[in-house]
Amino acid sequence: MFRVRRICKPNNRADTWKLAGLLKRICAAYEAKGRNPATIYMSGFATPGDEITVCAEWDQESIESNPRAKVPEIIINKYAGELSALARSNEVEFHEIATDEKLRQWGES
Repeated sequence: MFRVRRICKPNNRADTWKLAGLLKRICAAYEAKGRNPATIYMSGFATPGDEITVCAEWDQESIESNPRAKVPEIIINKYAGELSALARSNEVEFHEIATDEKLRQWGES
């Protein structure tokens, strides 16, 4: 099991909630195609933080490439451009979840 986190930094403070709404729409498009639900959250806007970030985070069974055929058309045709206009950076992190099964495999039950 893996946790995937998309981290976006808005161009300016005023774009923070717009960016959160856009990430919600992007994730909903993927969820309609079967991806696990995502949580959208932010830091640094109304909470302490070095800078403002808006994140989408979800769990998935494996990490594999995402071919264009699996990307919803609305993301390609609309949301990708909107994301580029609102975010000065857009990164993805991958984290392996230490499930009980994986801990047992590594002798750490």
